Amino acid sequence: MRHLKSISNDKFFKEPLDFNKYTNKDLLKYAVGSNLYMNALMDIYSKIKLGKIKDTCTITICFEDSIKESDVEVGEKNVLSSLKKLSYDLINGDINENIIPLIFIRVRSVSHFISFSSRLSKGQLKLITGFIFPKFNKENGEYYLRHLETIENEFSEKIYGMPILESEEIVYKENRIQEILYLKKLIDRYKHSILNIRVGGTDFSSKFGLRRDVRRSIYDIAVINDCLCDIVNIFGRCNEEYVISASVFEYFSSNVNSKEVKGLIKEIDLDKENGFCGKTSIHPTQCIYVNLLHSVEYEDYIDAMNILNSSELGGVFKGASSNKMIEISPHYNWARKISDRSKAFGVLNKGVCYYNLLSEVGRNSEN
Repeated sequence: MRHLKSISNDKFFKEPLDFNKYTNKDLLKYAVGSNLYMNALMDIYSKIKLGKIKDTCTITICFEDSIKESDVEVGEKNVLSSLKKLSYDLINGDINENIIPLIFIRVRSVSHFISFSSRLSKGQLKLITGFIFPKFNKENGEYYLRHLETIENEFSEKIYGMPILESEEIVYKENRIQEILYLKKLIDRYKHSILNIRVGGTDFSSKFGLRRDVRRSIYDIAVINDCLCDIVNIFGRCNEEYVISASVFEYFSSNVNSKEVKGLIKEIDLDKENGFCGKTSIHPTQCIYVNLLHSVEYEDYIDAMNILNSSELGGVFKGASSNKMIEISPHYNWARKISDRSKAFGVLNKGVCYYNLLSEVGRNSEN
């Protein structure tokens, strides 16, 4: 599969690369992009087979906050059945593998992770890119990651983990740095199996009874922004190579001119400026905006390539449009990230602007 198939190829200077769960991790960790959450009671099989999740290359099937505990057993049967039917269709050539997104399972707890994974067959597991671990902390983190390693070894199948940093131990100031540093050391030991670090802005906000208005971004909530800054400070350093995915924006609309879509676009811009890549989505209409805004504009790409190609020379020069300073040494890490993002989301053609494309995409989705 590849991102942004609904965008005409003539809009790209460099098209996004194809990927699947077996793609090299250096590309795959960026390619997660917009991660659409779907509760475990939904008809996952039909939504995938009939192409009802257009512009979505990553989904998470959620057993945690999105369903009641009393519905977990029904949800498990539904998910196992969906995976079995998809596996059968693939073997029999009744479905094209390119329409199957990266599939993640968000479990409820360590015990649920162990229980659910024990019911998976090899064929079902081949369809799963990884598991998401909610409220990941020093009490449960080791157990999650050990069992992930057990599954990989037992099935000889690559399976990734994506811990969510969203617990009170992280958001409360007196515990935060000690907790994050502990988790950082733990996650480092299993780094080969960690695809993204995820953050739970909604869970963080709930600890203070806060919810951002549609006109505001998560970064406008000072106490949450303070926490997010510390997570990026520890996990986002360039020598660490972790991709940190941004938290969900809780408002959605099919109208590109709505306050909901304008708020989402504003927050995605701020996500990127603050060191995040990709975003949790809670409605299919959000996915195209998240992924399109992660594509790279032509001028940034040319500047980045000039930096990377001149890295041994050092020095300073004008940017591609003769409108900015480029210092090779301090801008080198920025250029590397632009290059990595361009592989997953492509490079827009010269003269093609995000916002004109967003309007075009929005109008098409309304029709």
